[in-house]
Amino acid sequence: MLVAQSTKTFAVQDYDLEATLTSGQAFRWKQVDDGWSGVIGAHWIHLHTDGLSITAQTAEAISDWSWLTEYLQLEVHLNKILQTFPTDEPMAAAVSACRGLRLLRQDPWECLASFILSSTKQIVQIQQIISLLCERFGEPLPTGTLGGVAYSFPSAVRLSRASESELRACKM
Repeated sequence: MLVAQSTKTFAVQDYDLEATLTSGQAFRWKQVDDGWSGVIGAHWIHLHTDGLSITAQTAEAISDWSWLTEYLQLEVHLNKILQTFPTDEPMAAAVSACRGLRLLRQDPWECLASFILSSTKQIVQIQQIISLLCERFGEPLPTGTLGGVAYSFPSAVRLSRASESELRACKM
């Protein structure tokens, strides 16, 4: 059982957390125990879902969870979006195959850098590159007894100071 500094449960409807976190949008999520651990901005977090809710646990005290609500798009009503889609067979098949998949609202810098680093790479390789970049150039984040070591995504300024050989050592 994970012991957290802060825990919050969000009611969800039609939300497939696993499909969302493994869809290739973001590369810093790992399946751990009964959920997913990752970093959003300066927050290490563990997420668990039972299909009707998502429970978030952090190693730091959190009073404002708006960063998570925004990242996971928890206030977006999928059915309202789906009603705007064409009603043809190909679209119906796509919606059925990807039901509950959501777009993450990522930090623009991390999203852009990850996209650039993904060129001609497979997801596993992208995850390795991002992990190495964060370990070597990011800032350590508190995880308490929950998740080992975690790092923030490095800033553009920090990466601009890295040498070519340091970046190549991250498998770029």
